[in-house]
Amino acid sequence: MRNLLFGFEGRIDRTAFWAVQIPLLLLGWVYQEHIDRLLAQWFPYSVFVGSACALIIIAPLVWVQYAITIKRCHDRGKSGFWSLLLLVPLAGEIWLLVDCGVLPAAKASAPKASRSAP
Repeated sequence: MRNLLFGFEGRIDRTAFWAVQIPLLLLGWVYQEHIDRLLAQWFPYSVFVGSACALIIIAPLVWVQYAITIKRCHDRGKSGFWSLLLLVPLAGEIWLLVDCGVLPAAKASAPKASRSAP
């Protein structure tokens, strides 16, 4: 479980991707709807303290998001650098849903048969 959520090596299929992605989306929604508002109430005059608390809370979720996206990119036959598209607003999220969540894994290339000269 630790390697699935926090490691960047290996591959995961669509089922494992969605098994982690759905709870991440729910936690992101809870953060945006509730926790962010609480931080604004608790630290109304201190942007820096509120931002620091927000970063501490959200950093593990971002780490897990990148870990599963990189492993899914590997399963699709792509480099993990494609996960940097998540930094592009809206287009990155659409890419994540289509490329990582919908499209199947890349076909494994068959080993080439060696030809021997007659």
